[in-house]
Amino acid sequence: MISFRNVVEDDFITLHNWLKVPHVKEYWYQTESFTYEEICKKYSKRLKKGIVELYIIQKNGKDIGFIQTYIIDEPTAFMVKDKIKGIDLYIGEVDYIHKGYGKDIIDNFVINYIFNDKSIRFAGIDPEVENVIAIKAYKKSGFKHVNTEYSKYNKNMTYYMILDRFDKNL
Repeated sequence: MISFRNVVEDDFITLHNWLKVPHVKEYWYQTESFTYEEICKKYSKRLKKGIVELYIIQKNGKDIGFIQTYIIDEPTAFMVKDKIKGIDLYIGEVDYIHKGYGKDIIDNFVINYIFNDKSIRFAGIDPEVENVIAIKAYKKSGFKHVNTEYSKYNKNMTYYMILDRFDKNL
């Protein structure tokens, strides 16, 4: 069973370790290496401000990954004008990648943490164009490609995808 719990300060060491795993590093902060102290500072700030919601992904109670959500300030790349909530995620535990958990994680999360807010019409996700495995998982969950362009945030060509709550009948 997939579940989510709030990130707490005790999770920072796990996040630091996951960000060094090759399959995560390939698409998360490729050119940067964060010290544990930098991770603590980065995520402590996010926890205090509350603008970005941070969660640990669990499979049968075991911590396996990270997911975050936030209101997208500049939705133009997603080709919508409505309020859109962004999602970023990774599975950090090697034993849990390429097992088909992505769709369950995404479906569960968008229903319970994105579209539970009736003011949110769209969920948005922006993988790099080379991240074919992630793109496949997002498509399985109903995300549709709307735009491809260079992202100033991840400094790469980005595959912008959205999920409309009405496509999920929510």
